[in-house]
Amino acid sequence: MNWPCVALAGVVLMASMASDARAQRPTRPASAPRRDTTERRSPADTLRARLDSIAAARDTAGKANLAEPDSVMQRLLQTRNADVTRYQGKEITFDARTKAIEIRIKPVVVREGQTVRSDSAISYSGSGSTVKLNAGATGKNTINQPGQATIVSRGIGSYDITNRRASVRGVSTSLPQSGETLQITADRGLAVLPPKSDSAANTAKDAVYYLRDGTVTACTDSIPDYYFKSREIKRTGSFVVARPAVLYIGDVPVMWLPFIFQDVRGGRHSGILAPNVGVSDIVRNSPSYRRSIEGLGYYVAISDFIDAQAFLDWRSSAGQTVIGDPGFMRYNGELRYNWLERYVTGRLAASQTTQGNAKNFAISLDHKQDFTRNSSLNASFNYVTNTVLQRQTTVNPYQVSGSIRSSANFHQKIGSADFTLGGQQTQTPGRSQLDRSFPSLNVATSPISLASWLLWSPSFNYSSHQTLRIDSPSNLGLFLRDTSIAGRDTIVGDTLRRNAYASNLGFDTPLQIFGYNLGNSFRVSSTRNDYPELQIVTGVLDGVATPRVFSSTFSTQVDWTPSFQLPPVARNNFNLTPGASLENVDGSAFAIRNERTNGAWVYGAKRPTFSLSAAPTLFGLFGGFGPFTRFRHSISPQVSYQYAPARELSHEYLAAIGRSKFNTTTGDTTGYLGSLARNQISLSLSTNIEAKTRSLNDSNPEAGDKIKLLSLNFTSLAYDFERARVTGKPIRGLTSQSFGYTAKSDLLPGLDVGVDYSLFDAPTVSDSAVFKPFRDRVTANFTFSNTANPFAMFTRLFGRAVPVSQPNPDTSNPAPDDRYQRAVASQPVAGRNSSRAALLQTATRGWQASFQFTAVRHRPQTGTNVVAYDPTVRCQQFNTPQLRAVFDQCVAIERTNPSSEPPPGSNLPGSTVYLVPNTTSLGSNLSFNVTEHWAATYQTNYDFEGKSFASQIVSLQRDLHDWRAIFAFTQSANGAFAFNFLISLKAEPELKFDYHKSTYRGSGF
Repeated sequence: MNWPCVALAGVVLMASMASDARAQRPTRPASAPRRDTTERRSPADTLRARLDSIAAARDTAGKANLAEPDSVMQRLLQTRNADVTRYQGKEITFDARTKAIEIRIKPVVVREGQTVRSDSAISYSGSGSTVKLNAGATGKNTINQPGQATIVSRGIGSYDITNRRASVRGVSTSLPQSGETLQITADRGLAVLPPKSDSAANTAKDAVYYLRDGTVTACTDSIPDYYFKSREIKRTGSFVVARPAVLYIGDVPVMWLPFIFQDVRGGRHSGILAPNVGVSDIVRNSPSYRRSIEGLGYYVAISDFIDAQAFLDWRSSAGQTVIGDPGFMRYNGELRYNWLERYVTGRLAASQTTQGNAKNFAISLDHKQDFTRNSSLNASFNYVTNTVLQRQTTVNPYQVSGSIRSSANFHQKIGSADFTLGGQQTQTPGRSQLDRSFPSLNVATSPISLASWLLWSPSFNYSSHQTLRIDSPSNLGLFLRDTSIAGRDTIVGDTLRRNAYASNLGFDTPLQIFGYNLGNSFRVSSTRNDYPELQIVTGVLDGVATPRVFSSTFSTQVDWTPSFQLPPVARNNFNLTPGASLENVDGSAFAIRNERTNGAWVYGAKRPTFSLSAAPTLFGLFGGFGPFTRFRHSISPQVSYQYAPARELSHEYLAAIGRSKFNTTTGDTTGYLGSLARNQISLSLSTNIEAKTRSLNDSNPEAGDKIKLLSLNFTSLAYDFERARVTGKPIRGLTSQSFGYTAKSDLLPGLDVGVDYSLFDAPTVSDSAVFKPFRDRVTANFTFSNTANPFAMFTRLFGRAVPVSQPNPDTSNPAPDDRYQRAVASQPVAGRNSSRAALLQTATRGWQASFQFTAVRHRPQTGTNVVAYDPTVRCQQFNTPQLRAVFDQCVAIERTNPSSEPPPGSNLPGSTVYLVPNTTSLGSNLSFNVTEHWAATYQTNYDFEGKSFASQIVSLQRDLHDWRAIFAFTQSANGAFAFNFLISLKAEPELKFDYHKSTYRGSGF
């Protein structure tokens, strides 16, 4: 390269635009007075000054801000086969003899995309390719190449433009890493930028830095919360290595490390997974300490769309075999994929756990794919081969007491029809039973206009359900005797393998003719219980109860229900709606065959049913007092009347549905009441008491808020006058089997109460039914927070301005598994995130507390077909002095996961009745901020029947700006508990202080 010619071009360029550069570049304030060099500065002060210089250089890094060249310079810049170097500054000195150039006062040199600038002077000796940089006493030098991090230095330095090597002092630079930015400073540094031929393809990871006496931090504060100080730092294209390293928090050294190693490659790349292991796990501090290692493995980035990892979990047995905690070995593998262009994402994980002679294979699959805008597939699959071992080797309460769920759903829309094909599968930890619903097909269409006066809206659905390896107790008393435990006979379980199958098919074809709705519904259902069962068969005419054992039971039912709905009349007053339908005399299907008919079809009878319903709203206004200006009481009843003529049923049909005509009081055949004429009225009721608060605005006193003082909703009750006349007992006219109500009030936001009752001790169609109300269920939910609480409501009533709270969701009738359902639904059984999901709680804002109280009990029943489920009998094999702790844990788990659900199709009178134990529990979830940066959560569930806590989760989090501290404690229903203490660096989560202590007290029941 001819450096004198290039330098001359730079001189001409500088002379042509010296005046323009002065006008275009903004003036800056004078530099601060030079600091006394004798003043002693702390490492934090030095680091702060260097970080300030980085921040100041961010806005102009990489921008030359050169003035536009004139026509002469444009011709020179377009010279072929020449490298162009442009110089700019306020003053320039050129030595014609040596060809030396010195540019002073904000000089800039630009060559091949490289930008070198200095606050004081840049000089070139006239030979070679090295320029000298002099930032002056308080200035700085910056070196920038596209795609590379900006290098900021102070004092005197040099830069070889050809070889792209910079030797500087007081160096500062930054590197992106894991969503953070590493700030690196050093007293001396040598930077080697990538060669010219590769500069277009290389990124900041390709530069090499050699630093001396430097610091590394990801904190951007002027005074960093933490930093690492090291004597030698090297940054290659992929890694940053420093040795030795001392961690400072503030200015206090807290840890010495022989070296630190950091992978700074961008994006995903292969590497070793950081395991969860502590010092005490490597060197055991006591003979009873259980060492454990989690997550030891390797990560592989297969492509831009696929990655995989394999890792190992191990827990020692402490040199001895302890019942419930003999240690285990688990091998894990996980494959993840995410192809956005194809709308495909998912993961596949598997694990193999070995504990002594027991093994468990677990697999998890999540797959989401959109084929077209109207076609998609969502699948989530979880399966384990040994649910007992799966429960024993986990400390996650959600996995212990929840369900192992799988689901798949394929959706396709063709024209106006929606097709949905899917299935579900459920396993319960500690139990062998498997519930599977597959396939499930639904076809629905939008209304199809066959004519201007005719609309057709057909729909079709089919579902099949299988219950395999049923483990609920049997009423046949067939048990397996085992003398291997405590040297005595114990009840282990039924010897028979029991499976049950059910399927349902439905087809609806409603028509709308001239605005009138004509409904047609077809139903076919089939069940089969493939195991022997004891049933009580009652004679239709004599009422004699005979116990019979069927080798298997089955049932097929076919039904057709037409209906005709007239348009409402008196819409503004009572909302009267007439209707007509053709209904079955009994609530069962029209055609039935089962084991009681020896497989022959028997048919019921249909009768016309006419109805008239009304839904008025009645209200009254009353004067107010105190903070209320007016009260409003509204009652919204729904009243319906039905009439149907009497119709007899055949003896064969009554035998098929388990009913009897024998009257236990009179001794004749008038005991079945379902065939009587229906002369029935039904009533459901909801009532609200509302109030309007006084307005603080005197000019508009009617602008107060409306609140509900009390809201009550009652379930429907039906009364048949014909049945009351025939039986001679007015109370027997009540045909509703159950009754319930819910209550809530805005004065106690978040409080919902619900109570359910069973009204009769037998089906109401039987003459032996006795009115005997029995409380079945009580639920209460109370949720309040800093934004929705009763204190804020009362404060608002008496005039103080407080924020209006958001309405709370209706939780008066939660699902049976509502306590853990939302969390359990996302719990995988295999993979990286399956073990500690319950230990890391999300930080909260403000505070919130919720309580869920549930009390469920069942009406006492006796008989040979009644199986009273007793957890103590289920766990009897562990009821020995040596296994007393295991026995208590077994009873506690069986109370939370009772294995006594009736199989499908067992709803006939005389079939096996399963009575589960009463449950009374209180669940609570409390989250609050102890301070601005401290967050705490506490979840627990207390079993009043077992007088013990079923599960507990305690979590504390501390936000330390650059660090995160977590304290977590969990206790599961299987007796396992874990304590976790973790402090990790946000910029580098693998740099952590982690103490993890787990105790497993599961057992093989």
